[in-house]
Amino acid sequence: MKKGKSVKAGIVIALLLLVVGFAAVSTTLNFNGTVQVKGNATEFDQNLRFVGDDDEAKHATIVGSMPEKEGSTVTVSKNGKTLTFTTPILNTVDETATVSYWVENRGQYDAKFGTITCTAKADNETLLDYIEITPSTNYKDLVLAAGTTSNPTQTAEPATIAVKLKKTYASEEQANITVTCKLTAEAVEN
Repeated sequence: MKKGKSVKAGIVIALLLLVVGFAAVSTTLNFNGTVQVKGNATEFDQNLRFVGDDDEAKHATIVGSMPEKEGSTVTVSKNGKTLTFTTPILNTVDETATVSYWVENRGQYDAKFGTITCTAKADNETLLDYIEITPSTNYKDLVLAAGTTSNPTQTAEPATIAVKLKKTYASEEQANITVTCKLTAEAVEN
């Protein structure tokens, strides 16, 4: 019986020595690293755009207050960044041409719209007194959620730019006034 107790005690002592010996030769490996984060302004810029003519429900349109007049056009550039329009000839006071447009987001960032600003230029500065440009304000502070190329998010309602003839133009020579509008947007973390 004494022999059995000593064998058991010997096994316990041997196991303890193994555990202590194993612990004496163990080690710990540490991982240290740096994570780099940077916004992608190019991705935001390329993916926030006017809805093009390929979306029949929400493509840009121009409607005059005198629907019988022809000659108006509106197009969206291939990259979706530029909307170009031509009004019909405005020759009656209060006659108005209204451009309606939608914006889509195909990128990873939510987009918060700012104010749309419009300026007009003409060879003869007095021509600027003949028109009034009124951009809508319904996109101001609107946040358009992120989307994807195959499933872009779009504004639910169109925004507009109205151009109105505010006083009579007496010349028989056609005058052209160039209107430039900018709609700003900033990326919002989502």
